[in-house]
Amino acid sequence: MNYIIHLTKNCNLRCKYCYQNKGKEEISIENIKKLVDNIIKGKSQEAVITFYGGEPLLRKDLIYDTIDYINLKKGKTKFYYGMTTNGTLLDDQFIKYIEKNNFLNIAYSFDGLKDVQNLNRVTQNNEGTFDIVEKNAKKLLKSHKNVVAMIVVTKNNISKLKESIEYLIEIGFKKFNLLFDYTQNWQDEDLKIIKKQYSKIAEIYYNKILKEEDIDIFVFDEKINTHIKEGYNCNKDCKLGIKSINVDVDGNFYPCMQFVGDKKYLIGNCKEGIDFEARNKLINQAGKESEICKKCLINKRCKHTCACKNYLLTKDINGLSPLVCELERIIIEISDKMAENLYKQNSKLFIQKFYNKNYDIYRQILNNI
Repeated sequence: MNYIIHLTKNCNLRCKYCYQNKGKEEISIENIKKLVDNIIKGKSQEAVITFYGGEPLLRKDLIYDTIDYINLKKGKTKFYYGMTTNGTLLDDQFIKYIEKNNFLNIAYSFDGLKDVQNLNRVTQNNEGTFDIVEKNAKKLLKSHKNVVAMIVVTKNNISKLKESIEYLIEIGFKKFNLLFDYTQNWQDEDLKIIKKQYSKIAEIYYNKILKEEDIDIFVFDEKINTHIKEGYNCNKDCKLGIKSINVDVDGNFYPCMQFVGDKKYLIGNCKEGIDFEARNKLINQAGKESEICKKCLINKRCKHTCACKNYLLTKDINGLSPLVCELERIIIEISDKMAENLYKQNSKLFIQKFYNKNYDIYRQILNNI
């Protein structure tokens, strides 16, 4: 289980596309200790604690205190850590701290090229953040291998997506999570641009894998897995509160970030742990398909039953946005074409990545958050 702890609602940036409500609220160390105690009491073999915000590095002290407390408990549960950060507050001391502790993964918010980064990721004074984010990224990448570039895809940066990924590869990134901003005013004419840019990114992926240079672009990896791996599908893989839980600043549990703060979707708290009845009720309510979706050929490869995405776009956990449908079709088509070509080329890295079970288990551990 991955516990995503929202340390604070505060953030030192004012990104133009951010959906979160900024505020001064912060989680207490007492609630974190209760959470840790419940995890250990549950006798889980492994657990991941992901530090999230706002910007979690505004409360480095809470990160230190959490890990210190876990180390003192000496329970049988093996704890790993992760963090999502905008990178502006990283320093040499904390980078060394990451290396000395079990940080599996750092999700690093970075949109790419200077003009692209400074379009949306800005300070409270509307100043660009590229220089400091690039500087700290280079430092982090030298000492930590599992750093994921978190790229928000928007209407005003989509045309430079391929160039931005090329730049990020150049400075050392090998893992990419494309966070498509569905909430923007996308039009039919944008679909051509989206398809063109994603196709260009697929070419980058293809050439890297063919040269035995590992790269992860999760949106493609996931769709390839839905074709190759028996029983793997987007609907089954994403279950509310099963793989991860969001811990809000007040200590309440929610199944996904989109639901945080909406009491209708409470599934527990730090003191009492997971409310399994509430979680199961929510799972049973979600995942209902329309007749159109049931008959669709890509049904099990599509994220049409993603409750958090549906909630974000329609305020209904079973509501479907036409944009989701169109984008899923585009990505599946591009992924399949690329995978077919790599298979025909008998790419060793491709075969290892998607058909080697031992390698697959290893990657699952690394990408657990």
